[in-house]
Amino acid sequence: MNPLIKTMPNVKKFNDYMFDVKTNKTPMMLSGLTDIGKIHMMYATRFYSEKPICIVTYNELQAKKFIKDLRFFEEKIEYFPKREILTFDYMAESKDELFERIAVLNQIQNKKASIVVTTIEAAMQKMITKDQLYQYVMQLKTGDTIKLSELKERLVRLRL
Repeated sequence: MNPLIKTMPNVKKFNDYMFDVKTNKTPMMLSGLTDIGKIHMMYATRFYSEKPICIVTYNELQAKKFIKDLRFFEEKIEYFPKREILTFDYMAESKDELFERIAVLNQIQNKKASIVVTTIEAAMQKMITKDQLYQYVMQLKTGDTIKLSELKERLVRLRL
Protein backbone atom coordinates (compact mmCIF):
# COMPACT_ATOMS: atom_id res chain seq x y z
CA MET A 1 0.00 0.00 0.00
CA ASN A 2 1.19 3.48 -0.82
CA PRO A 3 2.37 5.37 2.32
CA LEU A 4 0.32 8.41 1.32
CA ILE A 5 -2.85 6.32 1.41
CA LYS A 6 -2.03 4.64 4.75
CA THR A 7 -2.40 7.89 6.66
CA MET A 8 -5.89 8.72 5.38
CA PRO A 9 -7.89 6.67 7.97
CA ASN A 10 -6.20 8.71 10.72
CA VAL A 11 -8.10 11.82 9.58
CA LYS A 12 -11.61 12.18 11.03
CA LYS A 13 -12.95 14.17 8.07
CA PHE A 14 -11.80 11.41 5.71
CA ASN A 15 -13.56 8.77 7.83
CA ASP A 16 -16.76 10.84 7.77
CA TYR A 17 -16.44 11.21 4.01
CA MET A 18 -15.85 7.46 3.53
CA PHE A 19 -18.90 6.68 5.67
CA ASP A 20 -20.97 8.84 3.31
CA VAL A 21 -19.43 7.11 0.27
CA LYS A 22 -20.09 3.63 1.63
CA THR A 23 -23.69 4.48 2.55
CA ASN A 24 -24.27 6.07 -0.88
CA LYS A 25 -25.10 9.47 0.57
CA THR A 26 -25.42 11.97 -2.25
CA PRO A 27 -24.76 14.62 -3.31
CA MET A 28 -21.37 15.28 -1.77
CA MET A 29 -19.05 18.18 -2.36
CA LEU A 30 -15.38 18.46 -1.53
CA SER A 31 -13.74 21.84 -1.84
CA GLY A 32 -10.48 23.56 -1.02
CA LEU A 33 -8.23 20.73 -2.21
CA THR A 34 -5.06 21.37 -4.16
CA ASP A 35 -4.57 19.47 -7.44
CA ILE A 36 -2.42 16.90 -5.67
CA GLY A 37 -4.94 16.70 -2.82
CA LYS A 38 -7.70 15.94 -5.36
CA ILE A 39 -5.68 13.07 -6.85
CA HIS A 40 -4.87 11.72 -3.40
CA MET A 41 -8.56 11.90 -2.43
CA MET A 42 -9.72 10.25 -5.67
CA TYR A 43 -7.44 7.29 -5.26
CA ALA A 44 -8.06 6.97 -1.51
CA THR A 45 -11.80 6.88 -2.25
CA ARG A 46 -11.27 4.04 -4.70
CA PHE A 47 -8.87 2.19 -2.39
CA TYR A 48 -10.94 2.36 0.80
CA SER A 49 -14.41 2.01 -0.72
CA GLU A 50 -13.36 -0.82 -3.05
CA LYS A 51 -15.97 0.53 -5.46
CA PRO A 52 -15.33 1.62 -9.03
CA ILE A 53 -15.30 5.39 -9.38
CA CYS A 54 -16.03 7.75 -12.22
CA ILE A 55 -14.34 11.13 -12.26
CA VAL A 56 -16.08 13.78 -14.36
CA THR A 57 -14.15 16.96 -15.06
CA TYR A 58 -14.73 20.11 -17.08
CA ASN A 59 -12.42 19.50 -20.06
CA GLU A 60 -10.15 17.02 -21.82
CA LEU A 61 -6.91 18.64 -20.65
CA GLN A 62 -7.95 18.35 -17.01
CA ALA A 63 -9.07 14.73 -17.55
CA LYS A 64 -5.71 13.79 -19.11
CA LYS A 65 -3.88 15.53 -16.24
CA PHE A 66 -5.91 13.56 -13.68
CA ILE A 67 -5.09 10.31 -15.51
CA LYS A 68 -1.37 11.14 -15.60
CA ASP A 69 -1.34 11.97 -11.88
CA LEU A 70 -3.52 8.98 -10.87
CA ARG A 71 -1.07 6.63 -12.59
CA PHE A 72 1.27 7.33 -9.66
CA PHE A 73 -1.10 5.14 -7.61
CA GLU A 74 -2.56 2.79 -10.23
CA GLU A 75 -1.84 2.00 -13.88
CA LYS A 76 -5.30 0.76 -14.88
CA ILE A 77 -7.28 3.93 -15.50
CA GLU A 78 -9.82 4.23 -18.30
CA TYR A 79 -10.47 7.41 -20.26
CA PHE A 80 -13.94 7.78 -21.78
CA PRO A 81 -13.60 10.32 -24.61
CA LYS A 82 -16.33 12.48 -26.08
CA ARG A 83 -17.83 11.55 -29.40
CA GLU A 84 -16.86 13.90 -32.18
CA ILE A 85 -19.78 15.76 -33.72
CA LEU A 86 -19.20 16.22 -37.43
CA THR A 87 -20.73 19.04 -39.44
CA PHE A 88 -20.58 17.14 -42.73
CA ASP A 89 -21.91 13.65 -43.44
CA TYR A 90 -19.07 12.74 -45.79
CA MET A 91 -16.16 14.11 -43.83
CA ALA A 92 -13.38 11.60 -43.23
CA GLU A 93 -13.21 10.76 -39.56
CA SER A 94 -11.14 8.53 -37.36
CA LYS A 95 -12.93 5.64 -35.67
CA ASP A 96 -10.36 5.53 -32.85
CA GLU A 97 -12.50 7.49 -30.37
CA LEU A 98 -15.55 5.35 -31.13
CA PHE A 99 -13.51 2.20 -30.47
CA GLU A 100 -12.08 3.76 -27.28
CA ARG A 101 -15.60 4.52 -26.04
CA ILE A 102 -16.77 0.97 -26.75
CA ALA A 103 -13.66 -0.50 -25.08
CA VAL A 104 -14.34 1.51 -21.90
CA LEU A 105 -18.01 0.52 -21.93
CA ASN A 106 -16.91 -3.12 -22.22
CA GLN A 107 -14.56 -2.68 -19.24
CA ILE A 108 -17.44 -1.24 -17.22
CA GLN A 109 -19.85 -3.98 -18.36
CA ASN A 110 -17.35 -6.71 -17.41
CA LYS A 111 -16.67 -5.00 -14.04
CA LYS A 112 -12.98 -4.54 -14.90
CA ALA A 113 -12.93 -0.75 -14.77
CA SER A 114 -11.89 0.55 -11.37
CA ILE A 115 -11.33 4.22 -12.28
CA VAL A 116 -12.94 5.94 -15.27
CA VAL A 117 -12.10 9.55 -16.09
CA THR A 118 -14.25 11.56 -18.48
CA THR A 119 -15.46 15.06 -19.25
CA ILE A 120 -18.87 16.57 -18.62
CA GLU A 121 -19.34 16.81 -22.40
CA ALA A 122 -18.66 13.09 -22.92
CA ALA A 123 -20.91 12.13 -20.01
CA MET A 124 -23.79 14.18 -21.38
CA GLN A 125 -23.69 12.80 -24.92
CA LYS A 126 -26.65 10.62 -25.73
CA MET A 127 -25.96 6.90 -26.06
CA ILE A 128 -27.93 3.76 -26.76
CA THR A 129 -29.03 1.71 -23.76
CA LYS A 130 -26.88 -1.05 -22.31
CA ASP A 131 -29.41 -3.65 -23.47
CA GLN A 132 -29.31 -2.35 -27.04
CA LEU A 133 -25.52 -2.21 -27.05
CA TYR A 134 -25.03 -5.78 -25.88
CA GLN A 135 -28.09 -7.37 -27.50
CA TYR A 136 -26.24 -8.81 -30.50
CA VAL A 137 -22.82 -9.52 -29.02
CA MET A 138 -21.36 -12.75 -30.36
CA GLN A 139 -18.34 -14.56 -28.99
CA LEU A 140 -16.38 -16.10 -31.87
CA LYS A 141 -13.24 -18.08 -31.14
CA THR A 142 -10.83 -20.01 -33.32
CA GLY A 143 -12.26 -23.47 -33.91
CA ASP A 144 -15.90 -22.47 -33.27
CA THR A 145 -18.49 -23.58 -35.81
CA ILE A 146 -21.37 -21.29 -36.68
CA LYS A 147 -23.96 -21.51 -39.43
CA LEU A 148 -23.27 -18.93 -42.12
CA SER A 149 -26.99 -18.11 -42.37
CA GLU A 150 -27.13 -17.36 -38.60
CA LEU A 151 -24.04 -15.15 -38.81
CA LYS A 152 -25.46 -13.24 -41.80
CA GLU A 153 -28.79 -12.75 -40.03
CA ARG A 154 -27.17 -11.38 -36.89
CA LEU A 155 -24.89 -9.06 -38.85
CA VAL A 156 -27.83 -7.74 -40.87
CA ARG A 157 -29.76 -7.02 -37.64
CA LEU A 158 -26.83 -4.89 -36.44
CA ARG A 159 -27.37 -2.51 -39.36
CA LEU A 160 -31.07 -1.96 -38.58
